[in-house]
Amino acid sequence: MTLDELHLHRLLVAHDGSENADLALRAAITAARRDHAAVTLLAVAPNVATDLSRWAVAAGIPPASQEEVDAEAQQIVREAVERVPTDIPVKMIVRRGKPGPEIIAQARGCDYDAILLGARGVGRVGALVGSVSSYVLHHADIAVFVAHAPKVRHDEQGNPAGVVAAETP
Repeated sequence: MTLDELHLHRLLVAHDGSENADLALRAAITAARRDHAAVTLLAVAPNVATDLSRWAVAAGIPPASQEEVDAEAQQIVREAVERVPTDIPVKMIVRRGKPGPEIIAQARGCDYDAILLGARGVGRVGALVGSVSSYVLHHADIAVFVAHAPKVRHDEQGNPAGVVAAETP
């Protein structure tokens, strides 16, 4: 099933500041315009004490404060909201915790028709071990659409030879 095959009223877009999340947002904007749907943009700030600190220490990165991480998530969702045309109703939400479970909790707490998110987005809020899109695909009770960045083909010498269309499972 594709996004075009559904008639949508409310879309949940998980955004982490990555290129793939921007692709999901663009798909949501197209669908929202077509169906006169509303968009909710969600950013999830990792809990520094339990989620981000272990990853940062393992990666050799000094851990950020919870206030910095929360502010970054707020900024990401504000920037995404600014890209939504004014004729589309949009709401922004920031939650704190592990992205996959928080996306599912938000989806289950409201009457959304679909969740859109990017695949393997290593966004500005912070990279966490594990696949958020895989978690959401396996736990969602509604349609999930995962956006992938366009793949670049390379010629025999390893030089980029062109771009093919984005894939959506």
